[in-house]
Amino acid sequence: MTALKKFAAVLMAALMCLGLSGCDFLPSEEFNDYDVSSYIQALLDSSYHNDHRALTAVFQVAEDSAQANNTTTVENAAVNFCNAYGLTPDEAQMQRLEDIMAKALLNARYQVADEVKVETGYTIEVTVSPITSFSGLTEQFTALRSQAQEEVNSKSMVNLGGEEDSEDGDGGEWGEDGEDEPTPTPAPTPLMKTAAELYIDRALDLCESKLGAMEFGGADTAIVLNIRLTQDGQLQLDLNQIDEIDLAVLSFQ
Repeated sequence: MTALKKFAAVLMAALMCLGLSGCDFLPSEEFNDYDVSSYIQALLDSSYHNDHRALTAVFQVAEDSAQANNTTTVENAAVNFCNAYGLTPDEAQMQRLEDIMAKALLNARYQVADEVKVETGYTIEVTVSPITSFSGLTEQFTALRSQAQEEVNSKSMVNLGGEEDSEDGDGGEWGEDGEDEPTPTPAPTPLMKTAAELYIDRALDLCESKLGAMEFGGADTAIVLNIRLTQDGQLQLDLNQIDEIDLAVLSFQ
């Protein structure tokens, strides 16, 4: 789900207007009196820190609608992670990955500057310190994939082994017609994980181990949001710019 849908889910739940070009806000007091920085701060705090106090106050949304904003942000982060590393987790593994991303996002660092009035509306700069704990893992993931394949191959060889029947019949009973009775079918055993499943489990183990000490690296990323003021006094934000912030907060490359 895109950042546009993420924000739309919150605002539509509050019966606010969401156009194709962006989200419309009403002025706080007079026509040209907008606290744009508070709008953006509220959105980011809800999205990353799971703190919905300002969002519910500014947009008059219910707590569960605000929570949906964070939930979708976390889901987006998990999908971006899978796309970055070519992972295809099952449902349970995806839930585990989302839990990891949610905990990582609680550490997100960003600063929202004061809005600047321009001819077309406002600009506002958001500075992000990227979380790099999950960046550059390709080599480690490749090693984990090889280890998983070797482990599965080894277990498969063991499962294929077994005792052979002796030629003189000592290993079995004879039927009335002098023929060996059919060998009983062994009781079913739990299905062994595939190499792909085992690999993703190990990859998630690695990611989980990084939650104890989040790493921030590289230069801070500055993203300038352009917010248009319409003739009827509404603010329109291109929500693709919010998606840029999402990608900057958690770096996977």
